[in-house]
Amino acid sequence: MTYPFALLSELRDAANEHGYRIGPEEAAGWIFFRSASAPAEIGLAAASSSGPFFLSVMHQGVARTLDAPPAFPCAKGHAAAFMFATRDDLHSGVQAVYRLSVSLPNFPLEKYEKAVAGIGDTEGERAQKFRIGQNIFRDALMEYWNGSCPLSGISSPELLRASHMMPWARCETDAQRLDVHNGLLLSALWDAAFDAGLVTFGDDGQVLVSSRLEGAAQEALSLSSAPTLMLRSEHGPYLAFHRNHIWH
Repeated sequence: MTYPFALLSELRDAANEHGYRIGPEEAAGWIFFRSASAPAEIGLAAASSSGPFFLSVMHQGVARTLDAPPAFPCAKGHAAAFMFATRDDLHSGVQAVYRLSVSLPNFPLEKYEKAVAGIGDTEGERAQKFRIGQNIFRDALMEYWNGSCPLSGISSPELLRASHMMPWARCETDAQRLDVHNGLLLSALWDAAFDAGLVTFGDDGQVLVSSRLEGAAQEALSLSSAPTLMLRSEHGPYLAFHRNHIWH
């Protein structure tokens, strides 16, 4: 299939505007793009200039996580494909794929390993590794949670914290420390409460409150109207650790 120039330009714009600027390459009706800063290629296609539009992804984690209607078949060698009714929906889909690609395992871990390669194991160097890891973890959570606290809606970076469910020091591997499923992007007050074990979450995303949390703090956190977190099964083991060892 050969796309008209105008439609090809629309597909190229959808990719280029959201981090996929290497390409295009055409095969079997798909237009493929890659990114210099995110792993795995994507494929775009369209039935017509008015839609529907299709997005095929190679990244296995993104294929499992992306919240969009499935489409069949996907591009050869890819994990899944998704359908979008409008051009704006397609742009949002590509943006979400990029955001997830740079935050889901194992990309933050690979980034960390490259950043600390050659750094030794003195006390000062371990502190340097910790800072590097925390910054990479925070960046990954900013991408995964789309730059805002899912509980308060706050999106000012200065007021957001990267909260580990299983603390850095209690993790057995760097893969656990850098796993976005081991973290929440929380506003400062929610982070303080979570870190102190005053609040936690069930596997269903419902907030659980410690009896130690005073009434004024409950009001400040707006617990009565706190939304349900959108969690995945991968969050489960880390949240279980937090409930069993941090929350009380």
